[in-house]
Amino acid sequence: MHDKYIKQFYNEIKNSLEGEYKIILEPNREINDEWVEYDQVKWELEEPIQSLVKKLLKENKLDFEEKILEVYKFICLNYIYDDNVLYFFKRDFSDIDNIKYIAVDWYGRIIDEKWKENRKKHNRRVCYEFARFYAKAINELLDGNNNFEAFMLGDRENLHYVVGLTGNEYSIILDLDDFNSIKDLTRLKMGLTIKGIKILRDDLGKFQKALDKFNRNRINELEEVEEAKQDLKDKNTIQYLNRIIEVLNSYNIDSQGFCEYMRAIIENEGIKIEKIWREIKGSIEKRYSRCLTFDFNSKTYLLDSVDKILKEVNKENIEKNYILNPEENEYPYFGG
Repeated sequence: MHDKYIKQFYNEIKNSLEGEYKIILEPNREINDEWVEYDQVKWELEEPIQSLVKKLLKENKLDFEEKILEVYKFICLNYIYDDNVLYFFKRDFSDIDNIKYIAVDWYGRIIDEKWKENRKKHNRRVCYEFARFYAKAINELLDGNNNFEAFMLGDRENLHYVVGLTGNEYSIILDLDDFNSIKDLTRLKMGLTIKGIKILRDDLGKFQKALDKFNRNRINELEEVEEAKQDLKDKNTIQYLNRIIEVLNSYNIDSQGFCEYMRAIIENEGIKIEKIWREIKGSIEKRYSRCLTFDFNSKTYLLDSVDKILKEVNKENIEKNYILNPEENEYPYFGG
């Protein structure tokens, strides 16, 4: 890969996105710009993805872009977001006018052999892990074509990581797990369109054509959700939310996917939410899942993303059974 394309990609990022970003590469490169960071971990593919990549390398009927989307789909259908990491985010009060969160380095970024072995026991991953092995998969699919390269793109606060792909024909960002939105990790499990791919440059429309083809027979929203909106939205809010929950529970949606989907629905009603946490019992590790509370018509409601229910509660009961203000990074983590 020519380093000039990576530098061009960084300039495209600066012109397209707000905030400060960095590009993360595997070691042994010669780019020394301040916006480049080198990963401390060798990029490796997990077995299911490695098998898929080998299969796709032998497939001559699919274009390179279609193969990229096949891996994207595979990850979305077979993995879930590990929302446990969000519990351990640290709140930075160093600038009282700009309070922000900082991710801990040891959760998915700086890992050891124990972490990798423990990760084989389940399908929960964080954005850094997704970006690491998805970039590796794309580079293997290139099969010696040095006109493109995939790498990791992250914000300066280490809050989120995605895959960047650039070359002589196009530059794109692939983000399957944006935790501020309804992730493609969730959307594709419901048969919906891909939303997490941003095309920065594609003069010939090559990648856009592949993306349009992938989305052709998919819809932007579930028909059952659209029916619920027509029947109940603006008429009976709590009944409307419970109808959406019934719809989601008919799909294979994880706790974080459920939470983020319902959060979007609730906030669209103009309701202010509060994030809380539920400890998941019966595990050798300290695991937490993000839940929500909100007030509506003088009542308090809890959206439990573990049991996937909405129930009326009083605030005293919430404080007894849930964690409102976690002391982040209080507990040692067993490593994966």
